[in-house]
Amino acid sequence: MIQSNHEVLILISADPPHRFEGIARLAGEHGWHIRTEARRSPPKDWQGDGVLAMLDGSPALMDFARRIRRRGIPLVDLIEDCPEFKVPRVAGDNPEIGRLAAAHFNERDFRHAAFFSVRHHHSHDLRIAGFNEVWRGAPLAVWLWPDEAGDASDDWRKMSAWLAAKLTSMPKPLAIFCWNDYDATHVLNACRRLELNVPNDVALLGVDNNAVICEHQIVNLSSIAHDHARVGYLAAATLERLMSGGTLKSDLVRVKPKGIVTRESTETFAVYDPELQPAIDFITRNLSRPLGAAQIAAALKIPRIRLDRLFAAKLGRSAGAEIARRRIAAAKKLLDRTDLPLAEIASRCGYCHASFFIRTFKKATGKTPTAYRTR
Repeated sequence: MIQSNHEVLILISADPPHRFEGIARLAGEHGWHIRTEARRSPPKDWQGDGVLAMLDGSPALMDFARRIRRRGIPLVDLIEDCPEFKVPRVAGDNPEIGRLAAAHFNERDFRHAAFFSVRHHHSHDLRIAGFNEVWRGAPLAVWLWPDEAGDASDDWRKMSAWLAAKLTSMPKPLAIFCWNDYDATHVLNACRRLELNVPNDVALLGVDNNAVICEHQIVNLSSIAHDHARVGYLAAATLERLMSGGTLKSDLVRVKPKGIVTRESTETFAVYDPELQPAIDFITRNLSRPLGAAQIAAALKIPRIRLDRLFAAKLGRSAGAEIARRRIAAAKKLLDRTDLPLAEIASRCGYCHASFFIRTFKKATGKTPTAYRTR
């Protein structure tokens, strides 16, 4: 690897740290000399070869970026909050993050959803737009605290009361897509105070998959795994190319997320009808057993034809299709969270043998169970 010995200034958020990990890997490959500063307090006079920054519109940072650009020093932005400021960018794929969130809630039969954040930038709008491309329910409710707060954006007591009122006003079950995992904790705390059950009343999905946050709550939080490390590495590679006199094919590169890590906060399927709920509960309790519409009807002591009509009217699919869907969901959970052999997973999820489970899983997901586990 060629050692460039470039001096690079880094003005990015340290939370989560994975951007730095990606940048550090590229810096080590090219022998960079790195200087880091608080991104909203950049140095007034800096001599070097390139800058990596997260341009969020703060005055001091934007003034610094303009001075750097006038001097012809390459600068690469790692977010899309200021698209009007024309510099090369490598950022997370915010529209795709929104689409993933909507698909996650669609799969769980939610009809009502909200987007919540304590901030509002252009990248928020991109996620909302992506969500709306895929979402099949009622119009998305958008809860952006700065748009409501005005000059009181740092008044957390007022924000908590506002959020509680929003939660109270919405139909349940409700799916909430949060800008990040920290925002999801605000909603979780509000639900706790309102005695709303997570996930059955309110399902929560964050972004970043910050394990310290997601796995240390009263209900562990599902989250979209934003690939910050790849964003950092590709942004650094872009800057290296510019500092070495190269050109770019595009001024914007979006890095797709790695997927969704499902935890307790979305481990549910929305059920809106009290008449259907007993049948759904019976399926949930008996997934590992031989199960079909006849067994459900007998357990609930209702005619089979009535059960068939109930599923068709309320869910638009048969009881058998619902059983199959929930078995796949249970299998995904075990593949994600355990090292159990496929034969054991097949047994726990009600499949007669492992080979049938493998064929059924691949048909439903496009991947074999092994490929899904190692994705």
